Amino acid sequence: MKRFLGVMLIGIILSGCTILPQKAGIEIMSYPAAKVLIDGKEAGMTPYKNNTMKPGEVEINLVTNDAKWTKKIELPNGVNTVIDREIGKTMEENSGYLLTLESTGDKNKAGAMINSIPDMASVNIDGDIVGQTPLRLADIGEGEKQIAISLPRHKTITVLVRAIKGYQIVIESDLKEETPVVLETTPTPDQKTVQVIIKSTETGWLRVRGQPNAQSAEVARVNPGTKYNLVDEKDGYYEIDLGAGKSGWISTKYAEKL
Repeated sequence: MKRFLGVMLIGIILSGCTILPQKAGIEIMSYPAAKVLIDGKEAGMTPYKNNTMKPGEVEINLVTNDAKWTKKIELPNGVNTVIDREIGKTMEENSGYLLTLESTGDKNKAGAMINSIPDMASVNIDGDIVGQTPLRLADIGEGEKQIAISLPRHKTITVLVRAIKGYQIVIESDLKEETPVVLETTPTPDQKTVQVIIKSTETGWLRVRGQPNAQSAEVARVNPGTKYNLVDEKDGYYEIDLGAGKSGWISTKYAEKL
């Protein structure tokens, strides 16, 4: 599946003349495609969208050939609730999020409430780490926001949303555990080549990215104390030689030239 979970711009408020009062919306995406049952009644297949739902609690079932996901959710009036799931055979293989809005009554602030399973996941908004789950922020500013929820050895969930004054974004996420390859080999020192040594980190490992920026995908992880030949340096990042003809970029904050 070549995509981030939930990377899309969501018009989450149902507005205009297309929907009557006391109506709620729901949008459901899944991988693989699944049969959608709402309160036990078959409604269609994913991707599924319905802007004429009755506000209140409903039970959502997503059923594939060999797996099932079930959750009871509250559909707020006038709001489009979004569900994005990767459905696995076991709980450990499941991941995804539920996204909705709640009215706060404060027309001067646009807030956010973010939860995750497991908790203590880092929350990054527009490239800045703002805290760990469970997290409630009174004001994140109005407008389009990229929210990333990440935890070491788990798949990151990234969501693009529009923050609206008077509401708080609510995200409930399940983070899928993964086991990336950790590079243990220390390159042979070369007297003519500049090397870097990996410093200690809070996680006990350091993320290696494909490009010199925080948004680039992870290509490997390296351990503190290991040394690597320096290939290039750019915009606060070192490009290091990973061996086997591969290289990647690490933050200069967590490495030191030898």
